[in-house]
Amino acid sequence: MQILIAGEAGQGIAKSAELVSRDLISRGYYVFNYRDYGSLIRGGENFNVIRVESRPVHSNNWTYDYALIFGRFSAHHLDSVARGGISIGTLDGVQAKLSPLAALSKLGAPRIVENSYLLGALYRAMDLPLDGLLKQMEGFGRHASINRKAARLGYVEYTGPVKPFRLRPSKGQRYYVSGSQAVAYGAASSGLDLYIAYPMTPATPVLHILAALQERYGLRAVQLENEIGVVNAALGASFAGAMTMVGTSGGGYALMAETLSLQGQSELPLTVYMAMRPGPATGVPTYTSQGDLKFVLNAGHGEFSKVVVAPGDPVEAFELTAEAIYFAQKYGVLSAVLSDKHLGESQFTVASKPALRVKPRRFLARSGRSYASYRFTKDGVSPRAALGDAIVRATSYEHDEWGYTVEESDRVNAMVEKRLAKARTLEKEVSRMDTVKTYGRGDDLIVSWGSTKGAILDAMRHLRDVRFLQVRYLRPFPSKKVARHIDRADRIVVVENSATGQIADLIAESTGRVIDRKILKYDGRPFGEEELAKQLRRVFK
Repeated sequence: MQILIAGEAGQGIAKSAELVSRDLISRGYYVFNYRDYGSLIRGGENFNVIRVESRPVHSNNWTYDYALIFGRFSAHHLDSVARGGISIGTLDGVQAKLSPLAALSKLGAPRIVENSYLLGALYRAMDLPLDGLLKQMEGFGRHASINRKAARLGYVEYTGPVKPFRLRPSKGQRYYVSGSQAVAYGAASSGLDLYIAYPMTPATPVLHILAALQERYGLRAVQLENEIGVVNAALGASFAGAMTMVGTSGGGYALMAETLSLQGQSELPLTVYMAMRPGPATGVPTYTSQGDLKFVLNAGHGEFSKVVVAPGDPVEAFELTAEAIYFAQKYGVLSAVLSDKHLGESQFTVASKPALRVKPRRFLARSGRSYASYRFTKDGVSPRAALGDAIVRATSYEHDEWGYTVEESDRVNAMVEKRLAKARTLEKEVSRMDTVKTYGRGDDLIVSWGSTKGAILDAMRHLRDVRFLQVRYLRPFPSKKVARHIDRADRIVVVENSATGQIADLIAESTGRVIDRKILKYDGRPFGEEELAKQLRRVFK
């Protein structure tokens, strides 16, 4: 069952969808909430698609059982109302045309309250009691009373068609969370000291969430003037011993690339939250894409170690963010948490809170006066001291154990080989993590990563004898595990929100296995369950 709420930017569309979603979850349903908005603060269209089920749900479709439409920009959605569905709104063409402004004049309410009036009408159309929605409005503080009055008025004055809400609820604790919230809490729970960012959609929500968590977790969230300043300040803080993370999207990551190479040479721990959107350049800035995979894997000049993780849902976003920070601190590498707008800004229902799978540690040693910042060790990992415990050096030049510049060939070779030894040690530990996950059984195989996970899991309900291989670690790449699954499969297809299917190239490079079948989407919108199931059936027929 799906509910559309659509209107103009600035009319409270996202908040209205959140109120409905939270109420339906409290009633015992599972909810997935997809957000769609243009790059305008006011004007243009915003809409949310709320999918409600009795079982866990991870994606949406593009037809609606109930459509709540106010604003001339959203009339096109009338073509997507399902047969037997109900459309309610303020424009011509809907089944139930309402005049909220006339009604609100009775209450002396401002225009922004019209969405509460329309939500009341929606609840009457669904034949649902209004009490849960009114309870959610308590969060409006001093504005709660007028919004609740408006919702009651809309409920009473609605005289249009009614389609009873007939899903069966179930018992159990549920949480309503976005991918951005999960990343922020994963970082905060890992002992993060400092998060630095310049606002860039769709990474910005993590900055806002961590700013609100500063006192609770004893961390600091800082906005600087641009992404170059952000990543350089972050390395400086890391040099001082702080557990540091930065956040950005593709254009900001491009500006950071030079300093990411400085990280590789200096071996100062750094974690990056990279939330993708369509490119090139500004592209479609408020929509979703997985087109930056190769860029994140290869950004930075020279050869140096990276960890790149790709969560597919909020639980994984929490867990893998913590793991990324852990590996950055332990091995002095660059860790990237690769997400996108769809995962970051969609809201999911999860049945339990995630837990840390690695123990947060700073990996700092008290080393006294005689301390070599880049000491040669068997595993390639040099002990790291904090400022004040020793004289600590970090450098962008090739160097000896003590951080002094060297150019002699034998000494250059020695330090390069030390870093390669560290990379091999890191790869061994990463291989023991859940670098891949599999779902379902069958001879046919779907391969994907990141936010496509939800639509794939939902689409698999329409298929038989199909497995799904989700790649969660993209670097170090789990070559043996992926090859083993590919070699057991009859037909294989890659699913990706990009124009080229970059994961297929990465698999070919890492394993020698070539995957020719690809289901790709690159219009900035995520896959819907039904559209993906249709394409998968065509591939596996």
